[in-house]
Amino acid sequence: MAKEELRTISRNLQELQKKLSLLIDSFQNNSKVVAFMKSPVGQYLDRHPFLAFTLIVFIVMSAVPVGFFLLIVMLTSLAALLGVIILEDH
Repeated sequence: MAKEELRTISRNLQELQKKLSLLIDSFQNNSKVVAFMKSPVGQYLDRHPFLAFTLIVFIVMSAVPVGFFLLIVMLTSLAALLGVIILEDH
């Protein structure tokens, strides 16, 4: 029973590794990514991976508050629209 579970886990990990490898290959072969990596900025970030990682984390973390702000704007606009419709109805 334990050997069968280990085989299943091993097989699942191999499939996951293949899928991840295909995803990374397709990302690296994207023409826009290749063009960026050939640019001076791409080469600089390739030589400084910690800076590249920090930049990615900063961009992701700064996108979260912007997303929350846009969500609040949309909900406020929707509430205002519903308020106008309800008030104009009476």
